[in-house]
Amino acid sequence: MNGNPNFGKNSFKKMRKATFICFLFLLFAVSYSCKEKGFPKPKGLLNEKEMVSILCDMHLAEAYSGHYRVDNEKTKIASKDLYFSVLKKHGVTGEVFENSVVYYSSMPKKYEKIYQQVIDRLNMLEQETNKQKEVNIQPPQ
Repeated sequence: MNGNPNFGKNSFKKMRKATFICFLFLLFAVSYSCKEKGFPKPKGLLNEKEMVSILCDMHLAEAYSGHYRVDNEKTKIASKDLYFSVLKKHGVTGEVFENSVVYYSSMPKKYEKIYQQVIDRLNMLEQETNKQKEVNIQPPQ
């Protein structure tokens, strides 16, 4: 993409690490939550499919941001902008997304199912990227 042969590889490693950390957080939350009844459905609740799509895009944005990140205030602000741009892409407000996260996290089994779909989709993207690298077609000279 940018001339760096390890670009995709490093980005996916960082994405996988970020996904794993989020998944651990979710498992931690699951261990402290015994109820599966959850909170009442908030207005404008995102369905599971929308949550999976948004969370995948957020993890991809985080991996992209992490690849180019230099630890300073500017990049921290830019990282926040990436999250808001993902929400904007999906036509979702921050409030609706936050309420949906709170709602689904109050039902650990459902939230775990959502995150398993996120992990599966990210792994599939990684495999597709690796297959494209394997082809490595050279232009005629």
